[in-house]
Amino acid sequence: MLEDIAEQMQLAEQPFTPFREMPLGQRVCGPVLASSGDLGGADADFIEGGLLVDCKATIRPHKIGRAEVQQLAGYLLLDYDDTHAINRVGFCLSGQGALTSWSVPDLLGAEVPLPQLRVLLRTHLRHARHADHGGKA
Repeated sequence: MLEDIAEQMQLAEQPFTPFREMPLGQRVCGPVLASSGDLGGADADFIEGGLLVDCKATIRPHKIGRAEVQQLAGYLLLDYDDTHAINRVGFCLSGQGALTSWSVPDLLGAEVPLPQLRVLLRTHLRHARHADHGGKA
């Protein structure tokens, strides 16, 4: 197991080199999104210079599918107030030493603007939480 971790760390060197050169204020490891409480503590892996990164340690990257992409989109939408100025999202595939990313419009493919999608999600989650507590917030 230790050898596997060491190999993944070595593979991560190249994709993360540009981020290590960024000022500390632009690199956030394990950002807790202000709204993560709406989903029981959801948080992303990294936000670096506007790029939200979710790390996946898998030997089968072709198995990454809809659920993982929806998780990534969910993290993006949970930044309700655009605190992190996310403009790209992506996966770090630690077993392959690869980083793949998309612009926010390419990921969402939505006609509804991002701020409006965030409001819709916040309203939905808070309404659902309110209903789960018998009308008590």
